[in-house]
Order: sequence, then C-alpha cells, then structure tokens
Amino acid sequence: MKKDSQNHRKDSSLVEEARNTLVGAKDWFLEDVALMTAYWHDKMGYTEAWIDANWHLVLSEGQELVDELDEKEDSALLWLINHVNNNPVPLEECHVVGSEVEAGIYHCMSCGHDNQLETKQVLTPCEVCHYGLMSTHHAEQSE
Repeated sequence: MKKDSQNHRKDSSLVEEARNTLVGAKDWFLEDVALMTAYWHDKMGYTEAWIDANWHLVLSEGQELVDELDEKEDSALLWLINHVNNNPVPLEECHVVGSEVEAGIYHCMSCGHDNQLETKQVLTPCEVCHYGLMSTHHAEQSE
C-alpha cells in the first residue's frame, strides 16, 4: 500500500502544534499557580503578623464580641418565632417558675390569674392553679 506523504506531514505538524499548545498552557498554568501561592503566602504572613501584634486585643475583646453576637442571634430567633407562629404572647414576655424576675404583675398562662410581686424575687407558681408559666404581656398591648 502506498503512503500519502503530504497528509502524513500535515498530521505530524498538527500533532506538533497541539503538543506545543499544551506545553505553553501547562507553563502558563504553573506560572499562575506560583503567583497565587506567593500572593496567599504574603497575605497569610501579613495576617499572622497582625495577630501576633494584636493578640491581646483579640483575647480581651473576643468574649464581648461573642456575647454581643449571641444577644443579636437570640433577638433574631425570638422575632422569628413570634412572627412566624403568630404568638399571642411574645416569648420575651414569658417567664418560667424558678427564674428571677422584677417586681410587677405576672399573668398566669393557664388560668389567667394576675399574680402580684412586690419585689424582685424568684418566680413562684400561680397562686390559684399552681401553673409554672407566667407572662408580663397584657391583651390590650397587642390590640
């Protein structure tokens, strides 16, 4: 069988061109990786230096930031529960027996009796039905 030398040369040159393209792409990719690595090493070095210089601030103010974030999360969760469930009594106005509460009127969530507390104290069960959940919410507040 006779070979077609012209087609064979075209195929060889296409293969060689593809090989050169792949080598160029590989080199380009490796250069980019080296640049990204250097960039992130620089950024991480800066971050580590900042932490080394300011670690005392992070430690002293860190707990306050955590507490502030917890308070915001708690408020957001209460808002979500109160609005999604259409609670007639907001959860932040509900008080459980055994918790320390301020002086005031605590409405029993079971029988509706108003329990009067004269001083700040530990909340006791309802005087009438002995239920353990009270509220400082009044129906006219929601209207």
